[in-house]
Amino acid sequence: MVYPHPKGTRHVYIAGGVPDGLHETSGLPHSWALDFMAPGGTRMLAPEAGKITKLSGHNPGEGVIDGSIYGWSLYLKTTAGILYFATHLENRDVKVGQYVRKGDILGHVGHWPHDPGRSHTHLGVTHPNGEEAAKLYICKVAKATKITGQWPAM
Repeated sequence: MVYPHPKGTRHVYIAGGVPDGLHETSGLPHSWALDFMAPGGTRMLAPEAGKITKLSGHNPGEGVIDGSIYGWSLYLKTTAGILYFATHLENRDVKVGQYVRKGDILGHVGHWPHDPGRSHTHLGVTHPNGEEAAKLYICKVAKATKITGQWPAM
């Protein structure tokens, strides 16, 4: 996967090392996210070990429903209390209550309907130490080395 999302953002780090394109996750207070570009079907790997706490969303083949952006979503909580939220997934290969290790396959990036160049995964972080810690944490993920065909890198 590639950061940044090429439509409307630039790979420019602003004050404090925070990249342009950082945005809140709608419906999740204090969850800061970046959009990581990848072809539909790219494997989405667990950025670190944790427990799957929730699954939500709908089949991406159905497109946007009642204003909801398409795709399956998942929530991964680490033992340190960091909550990851990933969405725009084609599928999820995990179940609620499942423990995953860093690098386990969580699912695959969805194919954006009628515009494959927009296929991406929105990955957000909610940090127990607050908003600034969440921003720094997702930036750390964005700066990680990438491997073609999977993300994040191991």
